[in-house]
Amino acid sequence: MKAPLCLLALLACATLSAADITVTPNEAVDVAQDGKVVARFMMSHDVSTPAKRLDHYKPYLHVFDPSGALRLTKGPGFNFTHHRGIMLGFAKITVDGKTYDRWHMTKGDQVVTDVKPTTDGFVAAIDWQGATAQDKPILTEERAFTFTKAAAPFYVGIEMKSTLKPDHGEAKIDGDPEHAGAQFRPSEKIDGTKTTYVYPGKDVLIHKVRDLTWVAEIFTVEGKTFTALILNHPSNPKDTAFSAYRDYGRFGAFPKGVATPESPFKLRYQWLIAEGDVRDAAAFQQAYNAFAGVNEPTPAVTVMLAEQPKPKAPAKK
Repeated sequence: MKAPLCLLALLACATLSAADITVTPNEAVDVAQDGKVVARFMMSHDVSTPAKRLDHYKPYLHVFDPSGALRLTKGPGFNFTHHRGIMLGFAKITVDGKTYDRWHMTKGDQVVTDVKPTTDGFVAAIDWQGATAQDKPILTEERAFTFTKAAAPFYVGIEMKSTLKPDHGEAKIDGDPEHAGAQFRPSEKIDGTKTTYVYPGKDVLIHKVRDLTWVAEIFTVEGKTFTALILNHPSNPKDTAFSAYRDYGRFGAFPKGVATPESPFKLRYQWLIAEGDVRDAAAFQQAYNAFAGVNEPTPAVTVMLAEQPKPKAPAKK
């Protein structure tokens, strides 16, 4: 028998207390629970030198362990410098016949112009630049984060709602699963040999499947193991692909669509973070049911070790 929806919501992710939000203007937003920083929104935009621009060309959200001492997500630098924390970007945005890359941030940035704290999160206004900083933004975005003190096995819930729109005409928002969408990138100190993914459904072919309701990743940073679960709200665009197979842990959803001033491109996701190796399909499904407002049964699952890099060919003698 299916449990009542209200009970599932209580089990999955109840807000036990409001988050403590601290804004450092033009730098960061700290999110604390029980006196410990569990997330930090990085929003500095320093373009005083080319090197500094590379470190500050997009906002992103860092996630920490429950103690607030261990950073679980990656910042700038290292392999794939554009991979950072919880991020949103698209490699192929077409406006007025011109195409822009706001995944790798080629010749243009995402710039936070305003932040408003809320009782349990904050709302950031973000300009997606055109070819130059002097041009009108190709897109403006409202990115709202809500933080919850999640029920076990999770210790924090992070919901993101994004609304993207151009100021005229239409914007085609596209890319590919590797270079677009809402993505989570673990720390550069991840042990890629241990990264594991859990998908809802039997014998899931992750490179081909679309519109998964959730995906979990188990990853190890500095010898400690954590689980990150992404929930894909049913209001999101259909035909969403998932990139969830890399050993370095970058994983998430790739939606695509068209935005106009009257009909913005809207996205809604939630990430739940747990300590340890969690493979509890019932807990994952309960969290999704509460988030989506549905009451679906626990599915069978597919568990897959991350795809490992191909061995390098021996050097020719």
